[in-house]
Formats: sequence, C-alpha cells, structure tokens
Amino acid sequence: MSAHVPPIEVAGWKVLEPLAVVAAYCRDQATTLRRYDGLAGVQETLTPEVVRASWLLNSRISYAQQRWLLDRSPGAPWHDVAAGTQLRDADPEVAGGDYDKAERLYAHFYRDRPRGIDHAKISKCLHLTRPGLFPILDRRMLQLYHQPARTAARDLEDVRRDKRPVRRAYWAAIRRDLLQAEDALAALRAALRDTGDGGELSDVRLLDILAWSVARY
Repeated sequence: MSAHVPPIEVAGWKVLEPLAVVAAYCRDQATTLRRYDGLAGVQETLTPEVVRASWLLNSRISYAQQRWLLDRSPGAPWHDVAAGTQLRDADPEVAGGDYDKAERLYAHFYRDRPRGIDHAKISKCLHLTRPGLFPILDRRMLQLYHQPARTAARDLEDVRRDKRPVRRAYWAAIRRDLLQAEDALAALRAALRDTGDGGELSDVRLLDILAWSVARY
C-alpha cells in the first residue's frame, strides 16, 4: 500500500492509517461488502432485499418489523430526496434544503415507530437507498458522536430559529467531518480503487468504517 492517504479525523479522533483500516475491513468483511454494500443505490425505496441486506450489519430486524417498514415505505416522501444526494452537500443551515428534506424522509420511519425499531435498524436500511446521504447510526456511532452532535445541535440552533431545537444533531456533526476530510476521502477512494476493493463506497460509508475502528477502543 504505497499510496499516501492523509489521516482522517472522526468525531475528534484521528485515524492515522485510513487506507490500512478500510482495506482490512474490505478483506475481512468481504461478504458484507458484497451482499450489503453491493446493494447500495440499487433501490431507491425500501424493498425486502434492502431490509434483508441490513441483517449483514446485525440489524436484527424481525419479520414483523420488516413488514412494518415495508408497509410504511409507500407513503414516504422518497421523491423529495434525489437518490444521489450527498450529505456533504446537504447544508443544515439552509431552510427547506436537502438536509431538511432528508430529515422528513427519515422521520417518516422514526416517527410513530413500533417498539423495537430504533435508529440502527432504520438507518441501516435507508443508507442503502441513499448511500451518500444517510449515515448508519448504530449504538457505537451514536456513542462516538455524542458530544460532537451536541455541539452541532447548539450551533444549528443559533442559525436556524425556524427549526425545532434538538439535543443532538448527528448528521450535522458527521457532515462536518466529511467536509473536513473531503480531500483525504478522495485520496482514500482512489487508493482503494487501485487495490480493487472498496473504491465504490460512499464517503458516508467510508467514514462509518473508520468510525468503527475508533469506537472499538
């Protein structure tokens, strides 16, 4: 791995060797890469294949929960959020922009959810429909970004008086890291393409993999 990829910061933690981390993930999790990430962007709405693919990330979605998600899907505002929307371009400070539209799409599933449906289950499914937009918010990611998300929420409250305040703005915090690491992520993707694995992963997914390497400690 001779290609140079600069360190990438994730929630205040610096990953010194991002290429080594992601390359190891692609090697060790080849089945997940093929059967989960291989579906990224293939479907623009929830389908049985999308929900089942989330099992590769231990979503533990039951058959009853799968039915609820699929029954809920037709009424979701999918058309308001273009399939290629990128989180880095979705500015939370812009009223009525892609960030707000993505929140409404996510809220369609999170609001009035039955017991047992949480951020992890919803985000692991929605990520596959908009892989450049929806981060995977599992327990480790929520813990890792707990403080950055609080800071992002306070900052957002200062500039968006029209927006209902929230305690933590996870997407906004993750977006900050994506913007800060934009050049490094581009270098990482180019290096991964040279190795033959992982070059098709979105910036959001690459950051997720790097975050997991940090969250283990």
